[in-house]
Amino acid sequence: MLLLVLQSFTAESQEKKNPFTVNLSEDGSRYIKFGANLQLWGRYTDLNPQSKVGENVVATTTDIVIRRLRIQASGMLTENIFFHLQLGQNNINFTQNSGPSNAPLSIMDAIGEYRFNNKLHVGGGLTAWGAGTTRYSANSSASQLTLDAPLYQQNINPSATFGNRNLSIYVKGIIDRFSYRVAITNPYRYATSSLNANTTISTQTPHAQYAGILTYSLADIESNNEPYNKGTYLGTKKIFNIGVGYLTQSKAMWRTNPADASKPISTDMNILGIDVFYDKPVSLKGAALTVYAAYNNLNYGPNYIRSIATPNPAIADGTLINGSGNGFIGVGTGSIYYAQLGYLLPKGANTTAKGRLQAYVASQIADLEILETPMSMYELGANYYLTGNLGPKLSLGYQNRALFENNGEKYTQSDRKGMAMLQLQVSF
Repeated sequence: MLLLVLQSFTAESQEKKNPFTVNLSEDGSRYIKFGANLQLWGRYTDLNPQSKVGENVVATTTDIVIRRLRIQASGMLTENIFFHLQLGQNNINFTQNSGPSNAPLSIMDAIGEYRFNNKLHVGGGLTAWGAGTTRYSANSSASQLTLDAPLYQQNINPSATFGNRNLSIYVKGIIDRFSYRVAITNPYRYATSSLNANTTISTQTPHAQYAGILTYSLADIESNNEPYNKGTYLGTKKIFNIGVGYLTQSKAMWRTNPADASKPISTDMNILGIDVFYDKPVSLKGAALTVYAAYNNLNYGPNYIRSIATPNPAIADGTLINGSGNGFIGVGTGSIYYAQLGYLLPKGANTTAKGRLQAYVASQIADLEILETPMSMYELGANYYLTGNLGPKLSLGYQNRALFENNGEKYTQSDRKGMAMLQLQVSF
């Protein structure tokens, strides 16, 4: 079968504009498409206090990271049957396995889907169709505006792996200008949570999880072929979307019961998300604007927080409030606000030059129950698209994050740390 596919692939690659697609029918309605993405980082990090690299407490570190590696195939096998398979790995750096990394490729997506019509697709498998409540709960990593996605949107679901992929059954479709997705998920059991006075993730057998997002398009309608949303279109489309999402799971969290230590208090997880995405050309010379803003209300239970450190250049240490390495308090009970702004510079006078430059800024503000003042994280950077479109690019970014310490009832801000990253992305 592989030899037949390769023979067809080689024959058609000389005739097709996209040599990575093999047509199974003359009109192209049945096809198999191949793709890959590699994100390589060089990074300098001001580490959180008491962070260890190996046996030593250190203040700064530099490392090389394979942030993401993806190899995928998808397509329409019949008029109604769609499939998507993706292998990959995240966060391969020098801390993994305390030595040379031999991390295998993991199954990230494996779905089968039946499409009745554009209004109704039904599918299931290991997928991100039930991920989160906002746009970047499932993001297209090859097209993201900032150097990394707003990872708090992928950490609202404590039982998910590999960027909010879960074992789910889902229904999706497009009706007029409304795009919808709903899913029932069989969550993974969390096995490392501790039980204390503040809410943590329950290690009991998880209940089913329910999630859905409804999006209204005021301009061009985005494809719902895959769950991964683009971060920028580089001015090739006119997009203006407003979305609302909700995720709930019964008794997902727990905490100790002061009245009876043998009977923990269980808490439901309920998360609301509202967001706006705008991407549009703003000049005849190709300049384009990308704007995104999101609000999440998260209810995990009293005083729940979680640190985000992706990928962590230090040894993970759950005893540290902010987490070790490059961690910051990015998720918890309360409200989270996020925004990003990108500007694609106009094309130059040299018509033979293909490269395009795009600058961006972004910020996350986490107003959480246990924090005396909101946690703030800021980013700025630039992307240079070598071919002038989505695909190979160079990116330079800087992130600055707030750190907190425990001074009693509330955590108070104590310091700020930074991280600088240079990325080479190779994708097709």
